[in-house]
Amino acid sequence: MPLPGRPPREDATPVGHNPGVQLIAELDADAAEVPRARHLLGEALLAWHLDEDAADTALLLTSELVTNAVRHGRPPVHVHAEVLAGGVVRVEVDDASPSPIRPQDPDLEDLGGRGLQLVEMLSSAWGSRLRDRRHEGGRPVKCVWFELRATAPGTA
Repeated sequence: MPLPGRPPREDATPVGHNPGVQLIAELDADAAEVPRARHLLGEALLAWHLDEDAADTALLLTSELVTNAVRHGRPPVHVHAEVLAGGVVRVEVDDASPSPIRPQDPDLEDLGGRGLQLVEMLSSAWGSRLRDRRHEGGRPVKCVWFELRATAPGTA
């Protein structure tokens, strides 16, 4: 885990009526925001006492989704995270683009295009949808999400 020994976050913002969901961050459409998203999520994962492997995987997959939202979506970009029943971590990344995601089939020589393949391989479930709420200007909010089974340390 990249942030050992750090105290749990006390400033996470509950979203809506569900106190288990946290708005980890609202991000600018800037690639420099990807490390910030990882850092903030890492603090939340630490507070939730997840095992190191699951936390590392969640951080990797979140990096992929935030990178896609920053590169191909529209601002603002939001990152939400929660722990569901059974120790399942769910991370959602929203942006203001209504365009559907397009998984790539890159050639071996291509430098990119493998992010959603990683999400599919490493998560227990993933997908995308348009949310009911809308950004300013009436644009729908696209949400790309993944779920990952995780355990607390020492319970695996």
